[in-house]
Amino acid sequence: MILYQFPGGDRVGSISAPCLKVEMALRLVGADYETRLLRKRGEVRRVSRTGRLPVLEIDGERVVDSVAILDRLEKAFPEARLSPRDPQRRVRDRLWEHFATDSMYWCGYYLRWVRPDTRDGFFDALFRNAPATMRWVARRLVIPQQLRRAMVHGSGGKSAEAVDAELDRSLDMIETGLEGGPFLQGRERPARGDLALTSLLVQAGFRETLIELRDRILARPALVAHAGRVLDACTMKRTRWLERC
Repeated sequence: MILYQFPGGDRVGSISAPCLKVEMALRLVGADYETRLLRKRGEVRRVSRTGRLPVLEIDGERVVDSVAILDRLEKAFPEARLSPRDPQRRVRDRLWEHFATDSMYWCGYYLRWVRPDTRDGFFDALFRNAPATMRWVARRLVIPQQLRRAMVHGSGGKSAEAVDAELDRSLDMIETGLEGGPFLQGRERPARGDLALTSLLVQAGFRETLIELRDRILARPALVAHAGRVLDACTMKRTRWLERC
């Protein structure tokens, strides 16, 4: 297996939450895989028909989209129990995964690429080691591209206040879902919903960006403890801000 993903840094395995979710799943099921980091659009296009990552290559076949990849891993590693076996719990776990992937993801995307103050800090952290010419080009190409994507989705037209309120509601929901822990639905082992949520939350501390969001998470001990347990279960290093907790 070969996992194609965007690089990360500062103990965040990938700057892309879907990529990180897939790597966590690969570790949790005990898969034998290698990782290839792609940075340029041309590199991504050569392996992904959608132009997006992650992509997991299995026996020469390339599977695109994190949800589809986890579906494939469940079939390949049925005993690893990426999802609960009980049908009702399985449905709820899938709902948690889609909540993270289809709702919370776009709140983080808004903070990274739409809100001007957080966008500038994130961009500088992301391209801080790039040559000056590359940074100049990226600012004029990458930011407009990401803004267009946010507008197409619908999140780009929201106000900062609306996104903040949506984030608070989301964090409240996760806290409620963790009652009876240690993982969602009181499970003793993380499932797909746990991986999806953790892959999003750990992004808040990337190179000291999104400090406001990080502090909101730190104010909720149950969320911090849950993220740490998920990373431990996947034998992944804790990010620096989690390690201090």
